[in-house]
Amino acid sequence: MSNLIKMDIDQIKDLIYEMDIEEKKELARYLDGLTLEKRFADFINKKKNIPLTIEDITKEVEQERKKRYI
Repeated sequence: MSNLIKMDIDQIKDLIYEMDIEEKKELARYLDGLTLEKRFADFINKKKNIPLTIEDITKEVEQERKKRYI
């Protein structure tokens, strides 16, 4: 038998506020793991709408290098 505690987001935030930094880091890693696949898929989908080629990127990098080193 499982017991379910119902909490709203503000109650959860209050609990997190009380955690020490190591617990917060552990929670952050856990949440990153749960959301990484979705965030990565969103990133890839957004990238599709950016009309950049490798040649465009290379050109920009070379221009920046010239500004910095010449």
